[in-house]
Amino acid sequence: MATEKERGRLGDILMREFAEYAAQLTAEGYDWAAVWATGAWPAESRLRWLHGRFLLAQECAAMIGHRFSDDEITQFHREHLAHGALFPDGPPSMGSP
Repeated sequence: MATEKERGRLGDILMREFAEYAAQLTAEGYDWAAVWATGAWPAESRLRWLHGRFLLAQECAAMIGHRFSDDEITQFHREHLAHGALFPDGPPSMGSP
């Protein structure tokens, strides 16, 4: 059985892969929230490669019982984007400048 730390790390990897995939969708002019689950990209497309990386991360996370629905993944990414908008220069720190 996977530890809490391992589940957390695989969840982080899953969301990192999704963020990269969603960013590429946006860069290519797609509404990421509407089309991310499609996965019907041409074989030579970077989107197909990124979608495959995300699916692999999703499968790895699922193998240890860390499953997310499509709606949860979409919501996590919306929250990620909102957090990024709040801190465009990165998260604040308690250290000295």
